[in-house]
Amino acid sequence: MRTNKIPQILSVIVLAGLITGAVVNDVSSRKVMSAPELKVDDKSDISTWSASPEPLFDGKNNEKLKPFMGLMSGSIALQYVGPQQKLAVSFDYWNDGVKKNTLAGMSMIMMEKDKDKMGNYHFDGDFVYSFKDRQDPNGVVYSELEYAIIEHNGYYSTAVRVDKPVGIGMTGEMKLQQSVKVLQDESVVVWGLQGTDKQSMLSYSTIAETLKIAKWAMTVRLGFIGPNEEV
Repeated sequence: MRTNKIPQILSVIVLAGLITGAVVNDVSSRKVMSAPELKVDDKSDISTWSASPEPLFDGKNNEKLKPFMGLMSGSIALQYVGPQQKLAVSFDYWNDGVKKNTLAGMSMIMMEKDKDKMGNYHFDGDFVYSFKDRQDPNGVVYSELEYAIIEHNGYYSTAVRVDKPVGIGMTGEMKLQQSVKVLQDESVVVWGLQGTDKQSMLSYSTIAETLKIAKWAMTVRLGFIGPNEEV
């Protein structure tokens, strides 16, 4: 999975760049690849799943891809074993430390072949993102987050336009700093953007602490849920 990531990411960038302006719930692109043998372990701990930040570029030959990704880009490794079949993305919007709105993002349904004899699905893949400012044909500048879910069956990618309130000038990235264990029925924030109308902005070591003092923020949340549920 890890060794094939960079060629996949380049394809994701090209495809995701064609889809702008809205959050979508369906799969916008998919590439079929050979699937490795599913490892089944009857002793697997299914009480938690994990999200871990990892290097997006792991060799000098991959440095040439950096201009395509932008300064605010990264990858989160996800490992899950459990009964829920869908990996879902959602976006939370915050004002003055209070969550005001949640929008559904892309979701991915795991295949039946990814289920073991105990009835648990296995996911070992990556959430990859890239945030950039863009300009439309009329010269209007806007912000866009391209993101993808990559796993052994292929990849799923799309993009969402991030509308910042009028007056928000300075923005800063909020990143997951270390690996976290997440309870089976809970979701986790893996990335965020904060903004202010002031001349300075504070940031703490964790996203949760930064959200408490942020004037405005948008966060990306991931969770494993049932087919008809929303994260």
